[in-house]
This record gives sequence, structure tokens and C-alpha cells, in this order.
Amino acid sequence: MALRLNGSSSGYVELDVPAAAGSHTLTLPDGGGSSGQYLQTNGSGGLSWAGVTTGKILQVVQASKTDTTSTASVDSFVDLGLSASITPTSTSNKILVMVSIGRAVSNSTGFRMAPFRILRGSTAIGVGDAEGVRLQSNFIIFDTNDANYGGAGAYQYLDSPSTTSSTTYKIQWTGQAGETWYLHRSTGNTNSTDTIHSRAASHITLMEVAG
Repeated sequence: MALRLNGSSSGYVELDVPAAAGSHTLTLPDGGGSSGQYLQTNGSGGLSWAGVTTGKILQVVQASKTDTTSTASVDSFVDLGLSASITPTSTSNKILVMVSIGRAVSNSTGFRMAPFRILRGSTAIGVGDAEGVRLQSNFIIFDTNDANYGGAGAYQYLDSPSTTSSTTYKIQWTGQAGETWYLHRSTGNTNSTDTIHSRAASHITLMEVAG
């Protein structure tokens, strides 16, 4: 038999049990709990208010970039085309941002480098300290060979967005004067089984961590 609680002016809330339910007694806790808490059971019908344990992963979002792109940007960050959005469930929770860049190669020989950075919205996060006009980045990929090999990179940062609104994280990169940087391909982009011309992929993973 269902238990129906009528609203003060209209509507109702009804509690029902399964058709083949056994006999159970559920004991509600004393008080209304705190914001963000939930009801937990001790397995014997005793209910109590509890909060999410700090450090637990609450949700995971991942985005991948498998196509190729390039940039001739000089000392000025531009979008890589890799981003992901997540909506935190609490302002006290953190977002673990993990980035892997499969391959980046310069068309120039010798010692070359491409800085990468992570943005939350339009704000760079986890970058090096500001000093003069120096670029602030999270990590750098080096290309020290013959403009066909390049390098890969990985980075992670624990961010505190302090919001429950949808939040977008994205990756940007830049290069040096007189060069073009290519993502996921060799400079020549030759259609060949030679490992020099192999393709790669990049990923960004966002994990909400209970604060």
C-alpha cells in the first residue's frame, strides 16, 4: 500500500514499495542534514546523512584530436583545436586536467621548441611565473632532429575553478620565427608505412575530484 502525502494546496508526494517486498523498517535520521549531503544506509535500515568523501573521482570527461593541423604563429599562443567542458557539482571540488600531445614537429632543422599552455575559459592556468615579456607555458615539446621526428608531451594540473557552471578547458601552442609546427604528422606528410610518417593523436581528460 502506498503512503501519500498531500500538498498544502494541491499535488502530493507518494511513497510506494515493490510488489514483492519483504518486511523492512527504515529509520530516518534526526535533522535535515547539510547542503550537498545524501541519505546512506547501514544495511539494516538505519539511514543517516553523509557527504561525498574528499578525493573521490565524481565524473570524467575526455576529448580527443586525431586529425592534423599546423601553425606558423610566432611567440603568440593560438588554439590547438583540443578542448573539453565539464560542469562541477560543487564549488569546493577540483578539476584534474590531464593532457597528452601525440606528436609535434617543426619544419626547421636544429634545436626547436613549441610551448603549450592550458586555459580555463580565457585564463591560462598552471603556467610558469610571469617575468618581463617571457611567454608563460605549462610544458614545451622539443624538436632536435631533422624536421621529421619531432616529440610528444604530457602534462597534468589540479585546478580549482570554484564554480558549478559548465567550464571549458582548452590547449594552445606557438612556435618560433621562420618555422611551421605540425601536429600528428611528419613535415613531409608522405603517405608511407615508414615510421617517420606515422600519425598520432592527442587527448585532454577532465576529472572532477571531491573537495
